[in-house]
Amino acid sequence: MIKKYLGIISATENRDNLRRLAAHRSIAAIPVGGKYRLVDFVLSNMVNAGITSVAILAESDASSLRDHIGTGRAWDLNRRHGGIFVFNDIAKERSTYDIKVLKENIEFLLRSKEEHVILSSTHLISNFDLKKVMEEHENSDADITAVYKKVHTADKEFLNLGAYRFNSDGTVAEIYKNQGKEKEANISMEMFVLSKKLLLDLIEKCAYINYSRNSRSIIYEQIGKLKIKGYKYTGYLGAVNSLLSYFKTNMDMLSVEITKKLFFNEENPVYSKSKDSVPTEYFETCKVSNALVANGCKIKGEVKRSIISRKVVIEEGAYIENSIILQNCTIKSGAKIKNVILDKNVTLSEGTELKGSDLYPFVIEKELTNLD
Repeated sequence: MIKKYLGIISATENRDNLRRLAAHRSIAAIPVGGKYRLVDFVLSNMVNAGITSVAILAESDASSLRDHIGTGRAWDLNRRHGGIFVFNDIAKERSTYDIKVLKENIEFLLRSKEEHVILSSTHLISNFDLKKVMEEHENSDADITAVYKKVHTADKEFLNLGAYRFNSDGTVAEIYKNQGKEKEANISMEMFVLSKKLLLDLIEKCAYINYSRNSRSIIYEQIGKLKIKGYKYTGYLGAVNSLLSYFKTNMDMLSVEITKKLFFNEENPVYSKSKDSVPTEYFETCKVSNALVANGCKIKGEVKRSIISRKVVIEEGAYIENSIILQNCTIKSGAKIKNVILDKNVTLSEGTELKGSDLYPFVIEKELTNLD
């Protein structure tokens, strides 16, 4: 029988490489796939594994994330006992130091009845049965179980993420940054299973240095000191740690095979905040091919190989190719865009032409009248 677990999600990831896309929101709150946020995937994985108490460690400017999470109802976490909690850095500073946030709210950890913890970041997208990770951890002699994926495209993808080298007994021998020098790599999914007692011990050890650390680093520092074993994940893995990786991960979702793995797994559905809206209206003048289109849109122009979020209006004569259009955008007649990311609430005037490169999409920042 699987023991009870506490979920801890780190939403303090470094967003420098996402630039304007993360200027007013944490990585966890970045829209993806037309109607989801990045946090939805790890949160859904935890809930599907039976976890009923989750803490999200956030930065001070987490209003977008808080608005999305709400009471946790979408994930069945609006509970009297347990539920979901979003903790901020009380210093109100933008920081990647989630250990500081956890220490400031250590009572949550101390009072929780769960004996084990699953700790995870949000910028890596996956959909899998976490119960199998729990079972393997409990049946092994590992102090920490670290989830990873073996990839064969590390020279082009998953750049600047952590990667493991293993000893012959399956324990982690080394963590290094993937700089694209090799095709094969065991990419760290920044997801760890350990006892609550061990996590408290590691946090306490930080007191002798300082709490300006992140949870990944204090675990990686235990390589060679504690028994850290790997759990090999074999499903789809998407990364969002740069504009290019964000663009690629969204475009991956145009693949029927990947979409089925992520969103059509009956045992592991992906939950998100519900926004009631009418179906998308396709007019006679529209042409849509190989596109992922959310509800509430009005499409009169042409859309090719693109992701279209909720309540987007595309007027007749507008042309969109290989682009990501976020919520509440309007593309006026005659506008043409290719390799572009339009953030929320943007209106493109008639005849506007925008074109990014295949290596670096052009980004239009959201209209700041609404920062949710």
